[in-house]
Amino acid sequence: MINIGICDDELHYRVNIKDMLGDILSTYSINYKIYEFSSGEELLSNYPKDLDILIMDIQMKIINGMDTARKIREFDQNLEIIFMTSFSEFMQEGYEVKAYRYILKPISERKISRNILPCINEIMKKKNNYLTINVKNYVDRIKIDSIVYIETDRPNILIYTNDNKYTTKMSISKIDKILREHGFFRCHNSYIVNLKLVESMNSNTLKIGEKYIPISKYRVKELKLALTNILGDILC
Repeated sequence: MINIGICDDELHYRVNIKDMLGDILSTYSINYKIYEFSSGEELLSNYPKDLDILIMDIQMKIINGMDTARKIREFDQNLEIIFMTSFSEFMQEGYEVKAYRYILKPISERKISRNILPCINEIMKKKNNYLTINVKNYVDRIKIDSIVYIETDRPNILIYTNDNKYTTKMSISKIDKILREHGFFRCHNSYIVNLKLVESMNSNTLKIGEKYIPISKYRVKELKLALTNILGDILC
């Protein structure tokens, strides 16, 4: 799900953008939700949780789009901001608030598509960089890059990150399938390791930090190849 905000004090612009987004996103089968705001004040007072993209006019009454963006950056560094403007001279100022995309008026579906689709692709990559697990009575999301290694402790799976340890009943085979494309390797029936963090290995074990992890003799050759692909060194 992609959450998109439209902030413009002119109703016809909000309606046009919403219709164009509907046409664009339905073509690519993207699930989305749109929030509309008629002013910077309304946006700041009713800021949606997990807003991904904001299409915002710069020239608005009371609080203009640039000042609204500055206030947003005080509490949200991840939001992708796309400014709308009739004047290209505002573009340089946008870098101050990490706004790198602009739609010059008059707006068109082509202009919106050219800006919104690359933005959505980047967001989807970020969203996919988390492992979602069930932990007792709630769901937790773990940043994949923070995972050091995973081990089985039947009937549980233990996930070790840089700072924490998580316990879940998720299948290790399922986790292996998810993490393999992110540079992880199942070196043993009971262990999955982050290849980027491997410090050394021999025929029986590999070392990550202070932890020595067993290697299945049947997976040594494939492990060396995987490490070579990740680290770029030839392992003999």
